[in-house]
Amino acid sequence: QQLDLYACVRPIRHFSGVPAPVKNPEFVDVVIFRENTDDIYLGIEWEAYSKEATKIIGFLSKEFKVDINEDSGIGIKPMSEFKSKRLIRKATPYKTNDGK
Repeated sequence: QQLDLYACVRPIRHFSGVPAPVKNPEFVDVVIFRENTDDIYLGIEWEAYSKEATKIIGFLSKEFKVDINEDSGIGIKPMSEFKSKRLIRKATPYKTNDGK
């Protein structure tokens, strides 16, 4: 997070001789972009029965009528508009430059 390596870019292709779940794997041409600094990567989590988890469960139950078992751990996965749009800007040239 300190280096702001926000984009995980994962090109997908087929290796000859390796079984594939599609009919023409040689035509697979996919690049997956994943945001690396929001969501689960922030690590906002509390163990089940912790003071923090109990407090958040109580808040969600009271304010939003959410039913969460008291033995649940809690993880918050924020996604910002800024970071989502930044990832889209990173991914867009891959499509337009290849003409796909």
